[in-house]
Amino acid sequence: MYHKKIIYYSDELNDDFAATKSIKKKIIDEKYNYFRQKNKLYKLWADTLYFIIVVPITKLIMLFGYHTFIYGRNKIKPRRKKGCLIYANHTNYMPDAFIPNHLNWRRNYIITGSETVNIKGIATLVDSLGAIPLPDTLKAAKNFKKCIEQKITYGDTVTIYPEAHIWPYYTGVRQFKKESIKYAIELNCAAYTLTTCYKKRKFGKKPRISAYVDGPFYADESLPKNERVDKLYDEIYGAMKKRCEEESTYEYYKYVKKEDENNASSN
Repeated sequence: MYHKKIIYYSDELNDDFAATKSIKKKIIDEKYNYFRQKNKLYKLWADTLYFIIVVPITKLIMLFGYHTFIYGRNKIKPRRKKGCLIYANHTNYMPDAFIPNHLNWRRNYIITGSETVNIKGIATLVDSLGAIPLPDTLKAAKNFKKCIEQKITYGDTVTIYPEAHIWPYYTGVRQFKKESIKYAIELNCAAYTLTTCYKKRKFGKKPRISAYVDGPFYADESLPKNERVDKLYDEIYGAMKKRCEEESTYEYYKYVKKEDENNASSN
């Protein structure tokens, strides 16, 4: 098997291999405006930029640059009148930002780290394109949750990368914290999975991308809250894990746990 790169890791939850780590984080408190799109002129500008410029250009980039195809988009069509949450594995830079924008004809927003809206010169642009930064204070958390609720009420989609950190070209799904699952339960909305998988191309060593939509998944209202979270987590994580095991068939980057590396070298 060809491997362009071997990456050694020690902690699935916290190791971060993103190239954007040098960007400083911004404190997101009650001063951060999660509701800019209530301004009609701002929303008009943001929607025009999104639908007329960003969506067509990123479609071409995904098709010709990453050889991407999305399977199962029809599963989200019934959500056009009421939005939903999308849970996705975090395995690339531009594709992870672009693919969720092509699931349906509604707007998509992405929950991001605060560094995303702290890039000099384009912070407002990133916000207008759909970045919703995670809050750092309790007051900001209330606005954050209300912002997501409004997007879903409008019929839009909100994408969550629960693994939090990018592992480029990783062919599996890492265990993630269950906090993100609570959004679907608290908002009482449908959840879908978007699983990015890698396959070998006929020509060239870089893989092509196949993205799969599965769902909907709903919280089981008959269970106590903690059990509801556990069950929904198992369904969402299980769906992504199954897709990766079945469809992610080309390992462009190889990930090796450090203790496994040490064991191998000692034998």
